[in-house]
Amino acid sequence: MGKLNIVVYGDSNTYGLAPNGDRYQNRYGNVLERLLNDATVYEEGVVGRTTIYSDDRPGRRSLDTIDSDLSKYNNVDLLIIMLGTNDYKSKNAKNHSELEEGMEILINKIKEFNNIKKILLISPILLDKNIESLDSDFDHNSYIISKIASNIYSNIARKNDLLFFDAKNVAFAGEDGEHFTEESHIALGNALFNYLKDIPLIS
Repeated sequence: MGKLNIVVYGDSNTYGLAPNGDRYQNRYGNVLERLLNDATVYEEGVVGRTTIYSDDRPGRRSLDTIDSDLSKYNNVDLLIIMLGTNDYKSKNAKNHSELEEGMEILINKIKEFNNIKKILLISPILLDKNIESLDSDFDHNSYIISKIASNIYSNIARKNDLLFFDAKNVAFAGEDGEHFTEESHIALGNALFNYLKDIPLIS
């Protein structure tokens, strides 16, 4: 078997944005790559990226960019998707139905690609319960939605025959209430390795 191609697709927590605006050296994508044998992990993280929701900044709505984002890869053995944190913003998903709709639409679009063998859907970390005082783009309802996201995403994964992992079990937000600590990137990378090593594609 040749070298595996893995794409991690997400927002600032896939890019590796630190609360101070820097980019971490250790990100869950490159941590995973170091742990896997014979695999290349391509990091496709964009700050502010959503599923279907518009942003003032161009190129953030995955539904608009997914074709160009993924078509450049001839073969993807595993696509890892971790999106949702920006969907939690008060102007975007207002409830569990809207959060579910956003990811369902995006997954249905991705399933049209014939170069992707497996998809792993990751539910994002929990927002800080005081997120509205840390970032005005969020409100208390954002925190509530982040608490139920794993149930929503696990149901989507089950319906669409996707792999599923809940990031909030191993990773946590830093001082800004929404972005990983570097320790959490390392923890998630290790947890994903332990999860994936038992899957035939990765073993």
